[in-house]
Amino acid sequence: MVKVINGKKYSTDTAKIVAYYNNIDGFRILQCNDAKFFEKTLYKKKTGEYFICTDGRNRSGVENGIEPVSEEGAKKWSEIYLDADEYESIWGEVEE
Repeated sequence: MVKVINGKKYSTDTAKIVAYYNNIDGFRILQCNDAKFFEKTLYKKKTGEYFICTDGRNRSGVENGIEPVSEEGAKKWSEIYLDADEYESIWGEVEE
């Protein structure tokens, strides 16, 4: 997916995947056409900028898009969607 947002190009083809999350679990596998399936991928551009690509469905319909985020926004996203080990592998060790 490629989007231009605020005069900047965001491409999932050229950016590096930092982290990935979807709501498929080991107990109940949701199919991609399920009304509740979604996946989110955190990317980092060569320029150091971050963005989140969302693909999936919610109650109001299909949700696909790219959202630029700051490094702080990328960390907040990581807190929500990643476990502690995944978070620390990206952002470094966190104090207890």
